[in-house]
Amino acid sequence: MSAPETKAQRVRAVLDLLGHAECSARDLTGRLGLPENKLRSIQRDLEELSLSGDIERLSSGKYRRPVKPTSLNPVEALAVYSAARMLYHHAADYNEHYLTALEKLTAQLPAPAQRVAAQANEAYHQKKGSSDLATTRTFELVARAWLEGRVLKFTYHSLVKASQVELVIYFIELNPQNRQAYAIGVNRLKGGDRPFVFRIARMHDVTLLNDACSIPEDFHPMKYLSGAWGIMTGDPVRVELFFTPEMRERVREVHLGPAAEVAVLSSGHTRVCLQVGGWKELVPWILGWGGEVEVLGPPELRAHVAEAHGKGRALYG
Repeated sequence: MSAPETKAQRVRAVLDLLGHAECSARDLTGRLGLPENKLRSIQRDLEELSLSGDIERLSSGKYRRPVKPTSLNPVEALAVYSAARMLYHHAADYNEHYLTALEKLTAQLPAPAQRVAAQANEAYHQKKGSSDLATTRTFELVARAWLEGRVLKFTYHSLVKASQVELVIYFIELNPQNRQAYAIGVNRLKGGDRPFVFRIARMHDVTLLNDACSIPEDFHPMKYLSGAWGIMTGDPVRVELFFTPEMRERVREVHLGPAAEVAVLSSGHTRVCLQVGGWKELVPWILGWGGEVEVLGPPELRAHVAEAHGKGRALYG
């Protein structure tokens, strides 16, 4: 977040922050990226804005803009709160933009929920010392590349090698399994028009190029991701799983996707068949069931899971 340079910019930034968060003068100085010697300027701004009625001073010594009543119905309020909590869990390290987004979502909630959500936001604010400036800058550049229709250049560090990428971003998605952010698009250095998935945390030396680009009209993100268990796509694979009777209710609670085939057999076992774009993302989920599930197919997945269980047995004797 770039620091405001003029008084007018500073006052607008103060009003914007106080519209969704309670802050002291010192809080505002830090949040706006201003040097310590600007604290007195912020204090004068707050005094002027208080006198004009644009903001109010709380008994805690912090300031805020008068709260507007929410127009959300209860279900909408719950959806907003859930979005804020998911964002909180996704943002492992402190990011000023994420905190602002959390506060803006929180400001839409009714008073009782707003109070507890604000406490969670404050806990996130305490992570500020863990802020990774390089990661924050990468997210900013990825967002700008997508929204401004520009090519993103970076070195991509996969698990096996580092490669150069000039990416035309089609879509940004959070993996529901690991809550990591991914960019989906075409690497123009590779040729062809097939989109690939790139984990944002593995992007290094990121540069935003001036080259303009666009998202093809025929690209549909949900169609592209329809076969993915998490985020990875590939040739469709049929996976067959056999759960013990004790897991019947737990399996019923899991969202397996509209294409899943689920059948409770007369023995009490639950047979689940999934069609996924590659089985590798399924492995951690399957292993999480321990001995309560057997992989019937494909053979390579069965062998992989058996090997992992074998290593576990050896480790624990």
